[in-house]
Amino acid sequence: MHRELQRRAPPDAGGRVQQAAELLSDDPDAPREHEGDREVALERADRLMVEERELGEALLRLRAGSYGECVDCGAGIPFDRLKAQPAALRCVACQQRSEAV
Repeated sequence: MHRELQRRAPPDAGGRVQQAAELLSDDPDAPREHEGDREVALERADRLMVEERELGEALLRLRAGSYGECVDCGAGIPFDRLKAQPAALRCVACQQRSEAV
């Protein structure tokens, strides 16, 4: 599972975040035609940073021996769920309850 988590980490997250930062730091007086590109770049950079942080936290849980345990009920998270969502913190039932709140 450790290899799977590392494989899932964006290979060039830093480079993509840098590209987004460059797009966002362009001249504020530049034509508005690039405004959509800037918004997309910012959203993408945000998603990449969140994903990178979540995968890093999952690796820490793996090393600590708590990876695959639901943070709410303590039950084991099914392997298929972890395979699909390696950074999952909750089993499906607890995740659904969490999202319903």
